[in-house]
Amino acid sequence: MNPNTPTTIADLKWDLRQRLKLLECTVLLNGWVRTQALTESFGISRAQASKDFAVYQALAPDNLVYNRSQKYYEPAEHFAALLLSGRTSELLDVLAALPGENRPVVALAAAGPTVELLRPLERELDLDILRAVSAAASNGHRLRVDYQSMRRPHPRTLELSPHTLVYSGFRWHLRAFSHEHGEYRDFVLARMTNAAALPDQPGAPRDGDADWFEEVTLRVGVHPDLPPAQQAVIAADYGMVDGERGVTVRRALLPYLLRLMQIEPEREHPDPVVQQIRLLNPGVAARNGWD
Repeated sequence: MNPNTPTTIADLKWDLRQRLKLLECTVLLNGWVRTQALTESFGISRAQASKDFAVYQALAPDNLVYNRSQKYYEPAEHFAALLLSGRTSELLDVLAALPGENRPVVALAAAGPTVELLRPLERELDLDILRAVSAAASNGHRLRVDYQSMRRPHPRTLELSPHTLVYSGFRWHLRAFSHEHGEYRDFVLARMTNAAALPDQPGAPRDGDADWFEEVTLRVGVHPDLPPAQQAVIAADYGMVDGERGVTVRRALLPYLLRLMQIEPEREHPDPVVQQIRLLNPGVAARNGWD
């Protein structure tokens, strides 16, 4: 082994740690990973990506096995995350590092203003559940899970055909067809246990989820009972034109966006100082019992 090769996690330089986190995250989400995940995301050479894989395998020799027929690495039977701990913010940070038009750019400077970030209580992800769910969604397989609904006192075994992982701003959901309910629904990852893929049973087609593909536009506006000067400040804060702004969202995700923006019509606060913005077209939330 090269004497400069890291032998412990503590030895990893920042840039290498980020690449290995992406490697591990890709394995968890897709159920497999190729060197292209690193070359395309970080703009490194194939040779460097191969070295990164070698470092990861040296640190966690029992985590990955190479599938020669598919030409990719996949998790070994007793895979255990090395760099990811299961915190929601951690996974979001990894996903934010992926290339894209609106991805953040971090500039390093010698001096700058003090910044303090306030975050809600950290939510934990069971990485074994995440890996099983993600692999089933990526490969179009059916999934069997024990699910603890808040409407039932005990868990219930469900067969799901998952298609998309969703972070609602508060927690992770799975959008899936429930074969027990006969419809597409949302399922909270934290309420799942004993997840197992059913590769011999094909899942329901994603294109059958009408609410996922239909988009609705919300009209969000300043509360009209605020004084004009306060309305102007709020409108500028939200980038509104003539006191309102349109927000387009998948219909399936509508209730989460309303909750995140605190503009659910049924929970509107009577004090305009508290309810500074409101939904101007509440009829869009009237479908599927969301009103």
